[in-house]
Amino acid sequence: MSRVAQVVRTGWRLLAATLAAAVLAVVGLMIGASPASAHNVLKSSSPEDQESVARTPSSLVLTFDEPATALGTKLVVTGPTGPVQVGTPRLVDNTVTQDLQPGAPAGAYTVEWRVTSADGHPISGRFSFTTKAAGDAVSAPPATPAPSTAPAPRGSSGLWLAAAAVLLVAAGLMALVQRRRTHQDRSVT
Repeated sequence: MSRVAQVVRTGWRLLAATLAAAVLAVVGLMIGASPASAHNVLKSSSPEDQESVARTPSSLVLTFDEPATALGTKLVVTGPTGPVQVGTPRLVDNTVTQDLQPGAPAGAYTVEWRVTSADGHPISGRFSFTTKAAGDAVSAPPATPAPSTAPAPRGSSGLWLAAAAVLLVAAGLMALVQRRRTHQDRSVT
């Protein structure tokens, strides 16, 4: 076998081994990253599930372990006379707040909620509470929430960056092998 053929063969073996290692590294990153992209978990609500409160509140607050995204977030609050939610839910840090109709009647309420986790997966749940008296008929306008200072939700951008880096390294190695091959071909002739 000629010297050029040996160099080319060695280069291709090196490239194949590097690509195999890169693929294993990306798979390892994907497996290792799965806990970081876990779905949100509802930590608490106000009112809480099965709680009996004195008056129908002016709003509900759900608190999660991580911030949710607005896309797909919805709360439906049904009381004795039907749905009582007003407007769209407000998301601030790890909380989701839903305003209720002023003067909503006393009685049993059911809350069906759905939020979208930072990883893009929707989660949902249901709870209920009761009130002994109607809410205030005149309610102050909801306070404007302060801007969130929470870090941006973690996503899968790190995996994309790792995959792009692997592809760049592979392209560089292929260019290097091709350059050496061309250089070897010129020196043989």
